[in-house]
Amino acid sequence: MNFLTENTRSIFDRNINLLGDLDKAIYFFREQQYEKALRIVAESIDMVKLSLEAIIKEQDYFDLVTTQALMEMLSGILEAKKNKDFILLADLLELQLVNFLIGVQELIIDKEEILFDEENYNDNIRLLLVHGIGFPETLSEPVDTEGLMKKGYRIEFTSCGQMTLAAENDGVSFYFHSNHKVREEAFLLAKSWVESNRQRYILYGFGLGYHIRELQELAGEAEIEIYEADLNVMQLACAFGEVKELLKQKRITVIYDPEFKLLKDRANQLSTEEKLVVHYPSYLNTGLDEGKKLLKEMVPMLKALDAL
Repeated sequence: MNFLTENTRSIFDRNINLLGDLDKAIYFFREQQYEKALRIVAESIDMVKLSLEAIIKEQDYFDLVTTQALMEMLSGILEAKKNKDFILLADLLELQLVNFLIGVQELIIDKEEILFDEENYNDNIRLLLVHGIGFPETLSEPVDTEGLMKKGYRIEFTSCGQMTLAAENDGVSFYFHSNHKVREEAFLLAKSWVESNRQRYILYGFGLGYHIRELQELAGEAEIEIYEADLNVMQLACAFGEVKELLKQKRITVIYDPEFKLLKDRANQLSTEEKLVVHYPSYLNTGLDEGKKLLKEMVPMLKALDAL
């Protein structure tokens, strides 16, 4: 994005991380996992203060609420935390702070201009070619974003400030990630996959990488193998996703498998310490009939959904 000021950019980037962390804290409060929730709140509160102070300095730009209202919101959150009223604290975080930060993000998105960060894209592609498996050298050629859009792919801002991806298959359009709270959706999905006895996860579907980020945070030291058949998706992930840190990690391997041969062989060799999971939108994006057939054999839920 082409931000008017560095302060605006800092607010925007900080809020992306804040929203992801606060949604997790709210989830843990609702489950009465108070120690986890309070740890996240303690780590986030300084960032909250920084963000609110920066927003107050840019009152002419934001003009959402008064300084007094912001201070009252922060005071209420701190008071509920002090009183250990975790029901109220979760409500204040969700209904006041998170909603306010989303409003800030949406306002910035409305005012600023989206620009393609070519340097970031090239860095990500280099990492993918070095650490990934099976990716062609032609991937280093300039990305044709306009051509990808003509093929039915769409990149859109979400209300939290991150990007989501949409695509078309057989005349049907679908999204890879939420249009609202991207990290919350990715966190809940990854949490449904994680099992304490697994040492390796075999995942089909890269998307923009959000679910992979959450999986690697939740899965301890477990290794993660990601298989992807759509090179266009990988290009868009490198252009608009937050994948740099994922691609650098030794315990994460990304494998290009356009004909599903590698995944088929891998699925036949699963041990009891490994788990195979499928990112459903990536399954919808599969254009190869043999690929869809293989995924349905591996995950019976997919066959059941197709029958509905």
